[in-house]
Amino acid sequence: MIDPVELAAQLVRIKSLSGGEGEIADFLVKTLRRFAAVERGPLGAVIAEIRRGEGPTVVFEGHMDTVPAGDEAAWSVPPFSGKEEKGYIWGRGAVDMKGAIAAQIAAASSMREHIKGTLYLVYVPLEEYAEGMVFERVLDLLDVPDLVVLGEPTDLRLAVGHRGRVVIKVLARGKSAHASMPKLGKNAIGVMFQELPKAMSRKLPSDPLLGQGTHAVTSIYTPTWGPIIPDRCVAEIDRRIVPGETRDSVLETYRNLDLEVAIAREELRSYTGETITVEHFYPAWYFDPFEGFVQWAWHALDHPPFKVWTFSTDGVASAGIYELPTIGYGPGDEALSHQVDERVSVGDIARAAEGYKKLLKRMEDLPKALIKREPLSLIQRPEREDV
Repeated sequence: MIDPVELAAQLVRIKSLSGGEGEIADFLVKTLRRFAAVERGPLGAVIAEIRRGEGPTVVFEGHMDTVPAGDEAAWSVPPFSGKEEKGYIWGRGAVDMKGAIAAQIAAASSMREHIKGTLYLVYVPLEEYAEGMVFERVLDLLDVPDLVVLGEPTDLRLAVGHRGRVVIKVLARGKSAHASMPKLGKNAIGVMFQELPKAMSRKLPSDPLLGQGTHAVTSIYTPTWGPIIPDRCVAEIDRRIVPGETRDSVLETYRNLDLEVAIAREELRSYTGETITVEHFYPAWYFDPFEGFVQWAWHALDHPPFKVWTFSTDGVASAGIYELPTIGYGPGDEALSHQVDERVSVGDIARAAEGYKKLLKRMEDLPKALIKREPLSLIQRPEREDV
């Protein structure tokens, strides 16, 4: 029997920054092999499979990587201690999202003999850099899932979507000169400081369910150094998008400025040594709470409130690109993600494990919910909706 709280603490103790997930991947492979068939997938993703006869295919999914801890002196507890105190597991990755991974594994282990169909447990690297990028490649290899369950934190509510994310790279150009003779050049930093506020004042689309689109400047830099007037200045903008926005429409937001604008692309390296070039465009997605498969999950989980995430998840691949039935359910408050003193309630981890068990227990009923969308009048409305 796997204790989800103990397992969560063990996972937090394994430092697993993006691109450095080798140790936690090895640990997960060893743990999952106790009750499932396991293999390494694209870019080092860990894929476990439990196949028991005919039935639907369900994927439990999460990411192994975390962001850095930042100033460790600012933490109340060491960020990779996995300490249990005051009813919480503390540390980087506790809520985002090792508590959920532990709960999923514990649930799958205890329900192994009761599964009717196929369950995949998929844990990917590099999500914090490029959500959905590895998961998309894993999905290409699996049987087509009837349902994907994302374990990102939801406070044990049922998540049905979120805004998308785009990284916009803007370039200001100037003319180089010796820094002692600035009048002979044109400082690209000055151009950026003049044009960037105009870009950030542009009106963004909104969605009645997912909320307002946003943009935030996340970096400004010059590729030059030393006593030289920079002829180039680059800024990166984190842009959150709503359904219906495209690559072209996003870029159009920043036209007619003295800036060159593009969607950022970069090469990422996995802990396995594999490299991949990614374009940072991740679509928004959303499912109506009254869709049959969402109602199936809502009933199985004893009618939790609904929600949409503020941040983006690997659902950009399963729902945003492949349009597969996708929901989110996990322990903890998403607002604690990437924060100093990140933590997750031990009670929530245990309750999440029970929730995942309930989903697995009702797997054989899932195909009925996937046949068609029922008229809303025939579906019990939730007592409360947060979407």
